[in-house]
Amino acid sequence: MESSTIPHFLRYVSFTITRGLILAFMLPLVPAFIFDIPIASSLALITGTFIIEYGAAALGIGLGLPPLYVLYVLACVALGVTLTLFDIFYLLGEHSEKVSRFLKNSEERAGRSTFLKKYGIYGLVPCVITLGFYICPPVSWVLGWPRDRSILLIMAGYITISIVTILATMGFFTIDPV
Repeated sequence: MESSTIPHFLRYVSFTITRGLILAFMLPLVPAFIFDIPIASSLALITGTFIIEYGAAALGIGLGLPPLYVLYVLACVALGVTLTLFDIFYLLGEHSEKVSRFLKNSEERAGRSTFLKKYGIYGLVPCVITLGFYICPPVSWVLGWPRDRSILLIMAGYITISIVTILATMGFFTIDPV
């Protein structure tokens, strides 16, 4: 191996991380600059989303950010993290023989269950609602579910719970005392 060439996996990891940062930071900040949304509040929302995921919706609304912008930021960060995790796991499976064997065994075990094989992927929606977007990509990857459908289901569940959280924070769901 030549020392002057960058190994394939380093280029792949660099591309993956760069794309994740663009999705999670750059895309949310562009509308902030265009529509004169406070940058400090936007950065707080982005950072909060990395830490408390859809719970950051309450933070964004509390900071006075527009609800659609809050939803947009939450979705951008979630998509950036999800795609980055899937790409890193793919790289691990491609370059590690142990990981590759583990994946093959896991996929075979999951394939033995007719129910899990047929309906298991739909469990990503409640999984993202209860456990978050950091857990779903590894689960999907280990069980060998299709990447694109997994990402779609993860994002659908995440956006749904984010909308519910935004609406609840804004007071749309109230319980009147009897």
